Amino acid sequence: MTANLILDSLRDLWDGFVTRLPSIVTGLLFFLAFYLLARLVRYLVGKSMGRVKVSEHAAKLAARLSFIGVMTAGVLIALVVMGINPAALVASLGLVSVGLGFGLKDVIENFIAGVILIFQRPFVVGDVVLLGDVEGLVEDVRVRDTVIRMYDGRQVFVPNASIFTNSIINNNSNRRRRLDFEVGIAYHEDIHSAMRVAAEALAGMEGALEDPTPLVLAEGLAESAVSLRVYFWVDPVRTNILEASSAAIAAVKESLQKAGIEIPFPIITVRPEDNGGQKSSMS
Repeated sequence: MTANLILDSLRDLWDGFVTRLPSIVTGLLFFLAFYLLARLVRYLVGKSMGRVKVSEHAAKLAARLSFIGVMTAGVLIALVVMGINPAALVASLGLVSVGLGFGLKDVIENFIAGVILIFQRPFVVGDVVLLGDVEGLVEDVRVRDTVIRMYDGRQVFVPNASIFTNSIINNNSNRRRRLDFEVGIAYHEDIHSAMRVAAEALAGMEGALEDPTPLVLAEGLAESAVSLRVYFWVDPVRTNILEASSAAIAAVKESLQKAGIEIPFPIITVRPEDNGGQKSSMS
C-alpha cells in the first residue's frame, strides 16, 4: 500500500508538471527575453551617460541599476506566467528577509554611501585625499568601499559608510596648493634681506607657481635664530608635493648661503657666576 501511495504521488506530480509545462516554458522564455532586454538597456544607459560626460563610476552604476531594474521586472512577470504568486512568495520569505536585513546592515549602509559618493563626486580616481588617518591616491571608487594607495605603497580598502560620515580632504580639488616650511637666520642678519633672498630663490624654482607669488614672513624669535616662514604654491596635479617641498628647502638654503646669510646652529652660552661656579643657558 505504501508503494502505491508513493507511485500515486509521483504520478500526480508528473501530471501537474506536464500540465504546467507550457506555462513554465513560456515563463522561461519571458525571463530570457527580459535578460536580453536588460543587457540592451544597460548598454544604452552606459552609452548615454558617457555622452553627458558624467564620471565613469556614475555611468557604470546607472547601467547596473538599470540592468537590475529590468531583470527584477522580468523575474516577477516570469513567475506570474508560471502560475506562481510573487506576493505569496515574498510573504513566505518575510522572516528570512528580516534576518538578512540585520545581517547585511553594514553592506547596505556602505552601498548607499557609495552611490551617494559616486554621484556627488567629492573625489575621483587619481585624486590624492585624506580620509581620517588614511592619505593617498584614489585607485577605485566602488559601491561598497574606496581603494586608496598610500604613499608607502600599501593598499587600503576604506568602507564608504565611514567616508560618508567623516570629513574628506581632497588635495587635488584645487589646482593651487600652498606649502610652507621654516628656516632660521642669525640674529645679526638683516631680516628683510633674508626674506627677499628666500622669496627670489623660490620665484624661479620649477614647480612653484608664479601666481600667487612666494611669500616669506618673520614668524618668531627662537632661542638661536630668527624664524622665517616660507610659503609657496604648487599645482598638486602636475607637481609631486614631496619633491617640490624638498627642492624648495634646498633652493632657499643654497640662496641664503650664497648671499652670506648665516643659518645658525643652536648656541650654548656659558657664563661664570660671582661665586666661581658656572651657569649655562641657551641663546
